[in-house]
Amino acid sequence: MNYKDLFQRYKKGLVNDEEKQIIEQEIERYEAVEEFISESIDERFDHESNKASFEFHEEETNKLKKNVNNRLKKVVITSVLIVVTLFIGIIYVVSPLVDSLYYNPNKVSVGKSDNDISFDIYAISELNMPGMSPSTVYADNQGFAIYNVMYSYRDVFTGENYNVNQIIKRGRIESSQRDLILNSNMFQGIRYPNAYDDNYTEDRKQNVINHLNELNPVSYVSLGITFHNDLTMDELYKLELAYPEIEFEWAGIRTDSSNDKNNELIGIQLMNSKRSTALLGDEKILEKYPAFFMLDWLVNPVGRKDENTDIEAQAYEQHYVSLLKYVIDREDAIGVLEYRPEKNEFYKSALEYAEDYGIQSYGVLVFGEVRDLLELVDSEIVKGLDFNQALVSKRNIN
Repeated sequence: MNYKDLFQRYKKGLVNDEEKQIIEQEIERYEAVEEFISESIDERFDHESNKASFEFHEEETNKLKKNVNNRLKKVVITSVLIVVTLFIGIIYVVSPLVDSLYYNPNKVSVGKSDNDISFDIYAISELNMPGMSPSTVYADNQGFAIYNVMYSYRDVFTGENYNVNQIIKRGRIESSQRDLILNSNMFQGIRYPNAYDDNYTEDRKQNVINHLNELNPVSYVSLGITFHNDLTMDELYKLELAYPEIEFEWAGIRTDSSNDKNNELIGIQLMNSKRSTALLGDEKILEKYPAFFMLDWLVNPVGRKDENTDIEAQAYEQHYVSLLKYVIDREDAIGVLEYRPEKNEFYKSALEYAEDYGIQSYGVLVFGEVRDLLELVDSEIVKGLDFNQALVSKRNIN
């Protein structure tokens, strides 16, 4: 009998004790094998399940990291683009907008290529600073209408240079290593008429003459000379011709007929002035101010009126008018650079006075050797003398 038939009889309870024992032993053996197999399968399943779970989580983690990194990259790139856009906007949009609201020394509008402040300083210094010659002006734009301005003055008598370094911040000079407008000690009798009576003026004049007589005849001297009566530009030029050895540097121009109040002093450089500039030949500025540079006007004498009057005398008149019209038009620049917004009104009144009464000089700044100056100061036209400086001898003798 085979095991299958025996097992069927066991299930029906038809086996004897020996057959029953055989069947039950086989059942126990199969149960043990089944338990072993079951445990092995469970362990393997758990291992495979854990492995699959790990791989699944690792894959999900990698996907998450990749997604986060991509998002971070987008955030970083967006942030950088925003910062760059803001920077560009501030530098190239906001800052220029602020610059446009205030005096901009770097602007090129009055001339063809040089910045406006170079023309502004040139005009202001010639009118107000006898014997000083400014250099080209450099203005470093630091953004938001803040400029670091650098230039220098040369004393045309001594050759000394004075550096100027200023910070112009939104239409105001915040700091300056040297003031732009240097106060002159010349022509005090004109500036303060009530403080200088005729006797005092004559005493001062004689003291200067006495001092000149004590100097070496070839000493080189700077003098401020005032006249008893104002000279027209034609008379002034003829005076220059009469003393060819003397350098007539600057002429003060009358701006008010009153002799009993404090007067502003302005004037122009003269034909033989040692004052120099690199701005000559600018066609654009000459279109509106034809005699802004006197030498340019002499080459092309636009508006010459009288053929019988020396062209040099007419050049003085045209030059003075051009300078006044220029500074009047540059009201914002005057308010910043001269620290006095009301100075523009003075320039307007000076131009009106010139148009009503003509252009006349109350005095001149001259350089020369003592032996030549003594001839001039002894002239009856000389009222007062201001001694400025003296050098051992004239420089650059040829």
